[in-house]
Amino acid sequence: MKNKRIFLAILSALLIVALTGCSGSGEFGSFTASTLDGGSFSGKDMGKKDLTVINFWGTFCSPCIAEMPDLAAFEKALPDNVQLITVCVDAEGNEETAKEILNYAGYEGITLVDGDDSFKEMLKVAQAIPITIFIGPDGEQIGEGILGMQQDLEGAYLSAINSALKELGKAEISLEK
Repeated sequence: MKNKRIFLAILSALLIVALTGCSGSGEFGSFTASTLDGGSFSGKDMGKKDLTVINFWGTFCSPCIAEMPDLAAFEKALPDNVQLITVCVDAEGNEETAKEILNYAGYEGITLVDGDDSFKEMLKVAQAIPITIFIGPDGEQIGEGILGMQQDLEGAYLSAINSALKELGKAEISLEK
């Protein structure tokens, strides 16, 4: 019983850290990663946008797969100053499965699959999936992440994005329809 309480306390602390962001280190700005389509993506690519939304998911995660069509539609509706990328936490060795899930969902954006040590550190955010975080152009996490599948993905994400943009001193967005 004591070990179970210790485990739950540690897990809770990790989730709180993941959801509340980190202060001042810009830890999400210095990675380099491979994309599912064979390209590369780095923290510098995030610096080109006002905000980067990163959704962590897995091919084994039913809620992740279930929300992917909504995520795909949301990504397509975003204005140019905000980008949404995904990180498939188990893509290595499961590339074809990941591609099938994304193709079925209609997701055409960037999916990260592997990377350098900084990328592997970034994966520690994904203690539970799906989880979505919001990163400013300096590589800093802004606000709280969104943990779990959202019944109203568009509403939850749009609200979080606009809060993050406001914190950055940027104009709020609306979605292109």
